[in-house]
Order: sequence, then C-alpha cells, then structure tokens
Amino acid sequence: MSCPFCKPELDRIFHRDDDFLCLWDAYPVSNGHALVVPIRHVATWFEATLEEQQSLISGIEIARKHVEERYRPQGFNIGINIGETAGQTVPHLHVHLIPRYQGDVYDPRGGVRHVIPDKGNYTATQFGIKDIDSEVSYGSSKATVFGSEESPLVVSLGDDIAEASKVDLAVAFVTESGLDQIEPFLVDLFERHGRLRLLTGDYLDVTEPRALLRMLDWVQENESRVEVRVFQTDRELGFHPKAYLIHKDYSGATAYIGSSNLTKHALTRGLEWNQRIEGSLGKIPLSQIQQEFERLFFHPKTTSLNQDWIDAYAKRRKTSRWAAPAQGIDLEIEQPSEVPTPHPIQAEALNALTVSRQSGDKAGLVVMATGLGKTWLAAFDSVHFERVLFVAHREEILTQAMRTFRRIRPDTSFGVYMGGKYERNTDVLFASIQTLGRQNHLNQFLKDHFDYVVVDEFHHAAAATYRRLIDHFNPSFLLGLTATPERTDGGDLLGLCGENLVYRCDLVAGINRDLLCPFRYYGVPDDIDFSNIPWRSGRFDPEQLEFAVATERRAQNAYDQWRKRAQERTLAFCVSKRHSDFMTEYFAARGVRAAAVHSGPSSAPRTQSLQELESSELQIIFAVDMFNEGVDVPAIDTVMMLRPTESKILWLQQLGRGLRRADAKSHLNVIDYIGNHRTFLQVPMLLLPGAGTRPGEVSRALEALEKGDLELPKGCSVEYELEALNILKQLARPTGVADQIAYWYRSFRELHGRRPSASEAWHEGYDPRKLRTSFGSWFGFVSSEGDLSISEKEVFEQFRAFFEALETTQMTKSFKMITLLAMIAKDRFPGEISIEKLVVETRRLASRIHLLRDEFGDAAGNSPEMQKLLESNPIKAWKGAKGTGGVQYFRYESEVFKSFEVDSGLEEAARDLARELCDYRLAQYLDRLHGETRFASNVVCKVSHSSGTPMLFLPAREQHPGIPEGWTPVL
Repeated sequence: MSCPFCKPELDRIFHRDDDFLCLWDAYPVSNGHALVVPIRHVATWFEATLEEQQSLISGIEIARKHVEERYRPQGFNIGINIGETAGQTVPHLHVHLIPRYQGDVYDPRGGVRHVIPDKGNYTATQFGIKDIDSEVSYGSSKATVFGSEESPLVVSLGDDIAEASKVDLAVAFVTESGLDQIEPFLVDLFERHGRLRLLTGDYLDVTEPRALLRMLDWVQENESRVEVRVFQTDRELGFHPKAYLIHKDYSGATAYIGSSNLTKHALTRGLEWNQRIEGSLGKIPLSQIQQEFERLFFHPKTTSLNQDWIDAYAKRRKTSRWAAPAQGIDLEIEQPSEVPTPHPIQAEALNALTVSRQSGDKAGLVVMATGLGKTWLAAFDSVHFERVLFVAHREEILTQAMRTFRRIRPDTSFGVYMGGKYERNTDVLFASIQTLGRQNHLNQFLKDHFDYVVVDEFHHAAAATYRRLIDHFNPSFLLGLTATPERTDGGDLLGLCGENLVYRCDLVAGINRDLLCPFRYYGVPDDIDFSNIPWRSGRFDPEQLEFAVATERRAQNAYDQWRKRAQERTLAFCVSKRHSDFMTEYFAARGVRAAAVHSGPSSAPRTQSLQELESSELQIIFAVDMFNEGVDVPAIDTVMMLRPTESKILWLQQLGRGLRRADAKSHLNVIDYIGNHRTFLQVPMLLLPGAGTRPGEVSRALEALEKGDLELPKGCSVEYELEALNILKQLARPTGVADQIAYWYRSFRELHGRRPSASEAWHEGYDPRKLRTSFGSWFGFVSSEGDLSISEKEVFEQFRAFFEALETTQMTKSFKMITLLAMIAKDRFPGEISIEKLVVETRRLASRIHLLRDEFGDAAGNSPEMQKLLESNPIKAWKGAKGTGGVQYFRYESEVFKSFEVDSGLEEAARDLARELCDYRLAQYLDRLHGETRFASNVVCKVSHSSGTPMLFLPAREQHPGIPEGWTPVL
C-alpha cells in the first residue's frame, strides 16, 4: 500500500516547504485538524534528523496561523504517535495540530493526558470528573418548569441555545415539525462553530425519515461539529428519554429533563413537564445527566446516522398508526410539513424552462432579482430529474441551497463536495466550484452522472474553472442562475448556457409588479481616500480597509446619516467583525439599541437578534456577511452599506434583505457610501436606467437624474448628496470611443483580478472588432496590455495570421466554430482527431442549444449524417483554407482531421487562445440568430435625454439584425 503522506491528495495540502508539508487531516477530530509531515519518508520522531525535527516545529507555527485564520479555535493540542502501541497507524512521521473549541468536551482539564482516558484529570476522584463537588448549585432566576402554550419549551430552550458553545440532545422522537421549531437556533450554533450531538431512536417507528434526512444534512454541512446517532430498539429494550443539555462555557451548563420530544406539539403548545436545571458540570445532578448522556450516546445499540440506515428504516417503518395505547404511551400524530408551492413569478419561469426544454434546449439562463427566490426556482425545477448537481462559489450559498432543496425534496438523499467531504453517490450533490472544478475531482464522475446541473451565479475570477466543469458534464439540462439585472453582468454564464436567456424578472420588473418593495436610495460621500488602500484580486486589502473604516469620524458620520435617513429597523453591513463590534459599541453608547452579528465569539445570537429587530426591541443590527443569503425578515425597512461595493452580486444580495414586502412597510430606505474608486460606479450601473457599463453612459444617466428625466421603478427614488454626485461624475468622465473598450478592459481586470475574455467584452456590449484598426486583433490588444502569458505570446506571434483569421472568418453557419470547439473539448487541438470522435463530440455540442440543433438538422441525431455534413462543410472549408487567407492550417486524411502543430509545451496555450475566439464568435453568431427570431417585431431601446429632448438608443445591429429599417412606429 502506498504511503498517504508521500503522495497526499493535492487539495489537502495548504503549505509546502522544502522539508515538510502542512495538510488537513483526512479524518479530523475537530474542525481544522492539521498535520505537519516531513517530505522524507521517516517512520518516527526519533528517527528524524535534528534538522527535520526543527523544520517540523517551524511547520507547526505555520499550520497554527492557517488554522487560526480560518477556524478561530480557543486552544490547541499538539501530539505525535510513535509506534502501534501509542496509536500510530501510518508509519510516516506526522505531527498532529488539533484545534480545541470551547465546550468540545465537557471537561478539558488534563488535555493530552486523556490519551489514557481515566488518567486525564488528576483532580478528579476515582469515580470520574463529575463528582468534584457534591454541592448542588442552581443560579437561575428563570422559571424551572416549561411545557404549555403559556410557557412553551422552545422559547426558553432557544434563549439558552443562543448562548451555547455545545448542545447535547437525547430525545426518543424527532419530527419535521419539531425541527422547524428548533433549527433556526441550531443554525446559529453551527455558524459560530458550535457543536451538536443528537441522539434519537427508532422506538415505535415514530421518528420521521424526513427528519432524519434533515439531520443528516446538518452533519454533511458542518463537518465534524455535528454528530447524530440512533438508538436501535428491540422488543426487550425501548428508548424514551427527553433530555436537552446546553453548555455555555467550560463550567456553565443548563439542562432540561422532562416529557418533551422534538415535535412541534411538545415544544410549543403541548401540556408537558420539563424541569430546567442550571449550574456547572461539577455539580450534581448535572454531572449525572451528562454521564448518562455519554453512556447512551456511545451505547452498543447506537449507530451513526447515515443514508443507508435511513433508507432501511424508511422501508421497514410501519405504515399503520403506532400502537400507542398498548405501549402505554400517548402520541399525537402530527401532519407532515407542508411542501411550498411556486409563487406566480416562479411559475412563469418554470413554464419558460419547460418550453425551452421542449424546444430541445439543454441549457439556459434565468435572471431573477434577489428576493424572488431563484434557489427555490431551481429546487422546484429539479424535481423532474433524478441526479442533480448544484454548484456555487461560496459555502454559505451551498448550505442555504441544501435547506431550500430539502423543503422541496424531503425524501431525497443529499451530499456535499467541498471542504474535504467528497460524496458521490447521492441524488442531489452540492459542490463548491473551487473543489469540483479541479480536473482530478471531475475525473471521479462520468460525463452523464448528473441529469440536471445548476450553476448559481458566476464568479469571474474562476471563469476557467466553470468552463472546465461545464465541458466535463453532459446533463439533460444545465440551468444558470443570476440576480444581476443586466444581461451583460451574467454574460459569461449566459455564454456557458448557450446564449439562451430563458426568463428574466430583474429588480425593476419585481418592483413594478408589486413583488418587491420600492426603495429610496441615498448616496452619501465617504471621507476615506480609497486610493491609499491596495486593491488586490477584486477587493480592497482587508486589514487596511478595516483600519480605515473603524474610526470615530466615520462612525459619527454613519450615526448622523442613520438619524437622518433611517426608519425603525435597520440592517447595516460592515467590513469585518471588529468593524461590526466597533459600530455597535459606538451606537449603543448613544442610546441606540444595537447588536453585532457575525461568526466571532463576541457576536450576539443571530436568530434572537432578528426576532428582537422584528419586534423593535433592537433598532439596528451590524452584520458581517451572515445576512447576505437566506434571511427572511420582511420588516427590515432600512439597509445601510458601511462596506464599499466590491461586487454587484454581493451588493444586490444585501439590498435584497430589505426588499421583502410587509404590512405597514411602504418602502425601503438605502444609505450607501460613495468613495473615490471606480468600483463605486457599479451601484449606479445597477440602479440607474440606461447607465449600462460604460462611464459615458453612467455620466448621461447621472445628468438625467439631476434633471429629473430618469424613469425609475414605481415608488422609487435615487438621491445623491452633492459631494457624492461629484465623486461619481469624476469617476464617470466620458472618454473617446477608441478608449472606451480599453477603459472597460482595465476596470474589469482591476475588479476581478484577471483580464476579460473576448466573449465577456462582447456580452458587455463592446465589440472586439473595433480594436483591429489600432491593434490588428483582439489578442493584439491583449498583448499590448501585457496580459498574454509567455507561452500565449509565443503561440500568438507564431500563428498570428491564424488567430486573426479565426477572429474574422465569415460565418453563415455555426459549423466551423463548433467543429473546432469539439476538437478542443477532446483535447485534440492542436493535433488530430478521428472523424468518429469528432462526430460524437459535435453532436453533443450541437444538441445543447435548439438553434444549433435546428441548424444541424437531421445530422444532430444521426452519426452518418453528421459525418457527411462535417466532411462536406466545415472540414472542407478549413482544409481548403476558406476564410484563412488561403493559408492551410488543417488537413483531412484517412478520416482523421488534423490541425497545425505547435512546439512541445505550447499546446495548452494554443488551445486556450483558440477556445476564447471560438466562444466569442459563437456568442456573436448566436446573438444574431436570437435577434432574427426574437427581435424581428419587438425591439427594446434605451431612452436618454438631452436638454429635455428624449433620444432613443438602438441595440447594436450586429447583435440584433432583426431591427427594422426606415420609419417605424414606437410604443
């Protein structure tokens, strides 16, 4: 067997040095469990050289910094196992760095001494650590008995969980309705890296399989922080405890012992008796309760909850009602949780998706404003498919998506593919693009493994990774989702979806249709000089930004703006945890009821804080990222942007927290800071009709706004303070036509940390052909910007004529580009491919978009016909040098299609450049086809004004050839 540390999985390595590796443990005992391993294969510490030992010690410090930055533990254990007797299982030296968290064990005293369990805490008696002090201590002033409609258990239980670091539950029965009551408090626990252990059972088959599936979701979402076990009963031994143990710190704890199971009835209105006991773990009876929980949790009749166990339980579970009277137990049968149904906008989108699929499309994009439920839409649409993949670039989005999909697919198996967890054999898989997008992970899946693939938003920095993932899979349908209102903002995602915009209901449409709340936007000047803060990889330097925003002067300005503009319930978005705490303290010192909510230890409880904001017990919450997704508090009537705009998507998500309609809420107030950096132009591009993506367009929109000539969604207003308006005008100074694309290109590069592609330029409304006069071609311009790699520049210079021809060759059909893309998809360009393989891949590509399938006709579904078409059209054109200036770059011999060759090591660069141009030309061509079919009788124009005179701006005729000529009526 090969050594796992000599050739570790690459995604586990987070630091590499000359003498050692730092990697994540494959079987972590706590969140962030890391290993430091010597490069040389050496069995034990005592066999390592002094230099190796010293290197490992320095590696521990490096690993510690990584773990602290990512997981924020409260302590560490460092250990080495030497020899089988000491527990060493891999004969390659490895040092364990184990993060410790408040409450991860009920008594941590003794630390590493616990390698021999009963010798861990030398201060304990021979009977264990729980009997340190026999005094009973109750320090609570709360009521001690709960369980009725007047004093529901869930209220007190929720208050205690809100302060917990660890929760242990042992309940005989769990139902979906019970989880609905307690889940918000447990989600908060998970988000502050708390721990949950839950023990339930199969007694009388009362516990619901759907509830078990939801608890399994928690386990998958939260790595090693959540454990769920099941007590398996038999005729002789039942299981009927109801115990809730909440650990608040190393010594403080609360327990509820009584009659309430995890059911809605028992938690909210049932007549129950539950005794609340408060004290410390060294006190009786809490120590005895904890001891009994430990005994039961690891009882021989318990097993870890997993999908196989749930499936088997669901099959054998009694279909008849339980024989409760015979057992002497009174059970209230609860109705299953109601499965949500689509609202009208979602129903429209679902219908559009059905029509698109019926027409033969295998991919499509839906634009749906934040607040209208695009993740719900995907969940509703997914029920038509058995195997589903949901991909996003943030773990929070994936976690929220799991909860949404679970409501729609309560009986389906779920899995995750991120953070060291690599589930594969589940019905619905939730994966991070950073993990699954790697080729070694993609290779674990067959191309047809999934029937339905969802890509939620498009992260520009990972464009190549998205392309790799979408090229790998061949689902029945690919759904792209975005909330950005402009077609251009989701441009590359639209390209990945075959230029097929299936449905759109953006922010403007949502407000005009009374689905979202109108807003009153106030742009106020920021006194921070952002030119002094470094911008890297699409964002400001976090440390320097935090230092700049957490000042008395800016806090006073925020307080003044809040007093002037805010309504009753404000959600304010901050830069960091420290900034959130700072703002909370500043406002509280001035008599404002404020709370900071984030993932740090100083955070107020999230669910409780939201409840207090809704009831007006709080006036403002200062949040950090935790409310970007999945928050449903319609009563929020003011949103305050105290962090700079670094992403349109993120800004829209934050705005969306306040756009839900509610009784007695007429509008949302938005207080937004405007600074002296081009990233602040993104908001007017989102909010102002006609602002587009060009500085000149933004400038004209601002001018129209000043004159009162800008038509906003009904009930909405946009107001900039004079200084803020002047900042935007300075940033949006119009440039000459020749300079506009260069300005946009450099802005994109600065915002996203990479250069844009030719298709992204096209989607943004910039035509790369405009660059030919000055630079000869798109890549000529890119090269002048210094953005071609050494390999790319060498290939481009050597085959400049080919790439220029590829950019300009006439396209009366899509055949030439699809043929090259088929070669590229099979890694056969530059190189050669058999006609058989070329036919198969071309049919796959052509079948994804109905416009292409229609164009290929019968050949799309017939290999012999496809071969005839390829040989008589694109292959003939390419080998005949048609469209390449008479220079032959391709040959076709003995049913093998061959391209020109490049020097060894340059293949990937040639392939990437060719793909970029093929994607651009295909997007250009498909836009033309869409224009011919969609815009022949319906052209949407932008309206601007000059000196009170309206002006119509038509879309580019190259993209919309269906635009009529001559006098035409305008509606």
